[in-house]
Amino acid sequence: MERSTLTKAILAAGVTSLLSMPAVAEKATSDFEFHGYFRAGAFSSTSNDFAQAMYFGQKETLGRLGLESDDFYELAFMKRWDWADGDSVRIHARLGQNNPVGGVDAQGGMYIDGIDTGLIESYVEIDGISDTGTMWAGMRYYGRDNYIFMTDFFYTDYSGTGIGLQNVKLGGGEWDFAYIASNQSDNGDYDWGDNDSPAGALDYNMLHAAHVRADYGSWRAEVMAKYLADNAFGDDYSTSGIEGHLSYSPGSFFGLGDGFSTTSLQVGQGLGSGTMLGRTFTNYNAFSPGGAGSQGGMTQVKDGDVTARIQAYGGYFAGDWLFFPAVGYETTSYDDTLNGESSSAYWYAMVRPVYTMPSIDNFALASEFGITDQKNNDGDAQYKATIAPTWTMDTGFGPAPELRLTASYVSDSEGQDDVIVGAQVDVWW
Repeated sequence: MERSTLTKAILAAGVTSLLSMPAVAEKATSDFEFHGYFRAGAFSSTSNDFAQAMYFGQKETLGRLGLESDDFYELAFMKRWDWADGDSVRIHARLGQNNPVGGVDAQGGMYIDGIDTGLIESYVEIDGISDTGTMWAGMRYYGRDNYIFMTDFFYTDYSGTGIGLQNVKLGGGEWDFAYIASNQSDNGDYDWGDNDSPAGALDYNMLHAAHVRADYGSWRAEVMAKYLADNAFGDDYSTSGIEGHLSYSPGSFFGLGDGFSTTSLQVGQGLGSGTMLGRTFTNYNAFSPGGAGSQGGMTQVKDGDVTARIQAYGGYFAGDWLFFPAVGYETTSYDDTLNGESSSAYWYAMVRPVYTMPSIDNFALASEFGITDQKNNDGDAQYKATIAPTWTMDTGFGPAPELRLTASYVSDSEGQDDVIVGAQVDVWW
């Protein structure tokens, strides 16, 4: 009897829900979209009898051209329903390389045996719940539009699982509000089952983050607050933090000519400092510039640690020539010391000149030059110079394939030189 009553109640609730839906719901149009990105290449060291060249320089500081020895792929799917009154429902899913596992395989060989794939995104967006903007919830990339494409550097990456509102019109600007949670998928060499290890037994020590962003014309400002129940490194290390970001994008090349540009300043303290500045727990963030080298090491920061990062980048269009420069500087002041040092810093400068070769259809001659150095490295600066004949197809807003040959001169901080040659495809659609 109880089961029968419950079944009737559920059925009644479902019918009521259907009856309460607006008539316009019957007139929804639907669409399906498939997007993606992949790169695949083979690189050899001329100083090592053309053996495979693995990691020979950090692309986020020296420039990515000719240095991407890791293959990578993502496949994104979106199903949407739209109504005449502007309401919309969009379901997103993204498959991609399992970086903590597949990333090793991607650098290990040119075999075609398949690489581990995982679900990167699964979230829903709805227009019409709020007067303006889009409500979303689920697991997703977030905050990755602060990006330098020449170096493949996401200088904010707040990806995780959460809920939020985006593009809310408020006070003459557009605002985003979000709660994001993230956990560590790879903890490096830390023994999570050993209470004497730095990580202890905090397998489920989730990072909580609250994010607010405001865009007003060319200006962007955002703030993120972070919290951990416990820090894996012990009571002396941070369980909270704050960070801010301010950027200006004038819609020209720093006001000097045709192109685009952005100047960005980030400052953070506690869990907003060090590797955590502009970041949640992701595998990419652990290895990006200034990174800890593993997700398990990202929280090795103290309450008084303060990090500042300033960058300027853009593109200048000069007829048949294109120039894409980027410069940056990051410094951290430690509350105590880290590895015997009271502070650390690094800087970089790079530029990608491209001659579009108008006399030859679908061909361009790209080059790239970069230099980076860091404080207390007991060595020299690192250099890179690359030339890359590139074949492409101008498809407007369609697929953007680039097929290239590369030759790069690289010199590391210990004065070791090499010439790396390779071939690569890079495409998004």
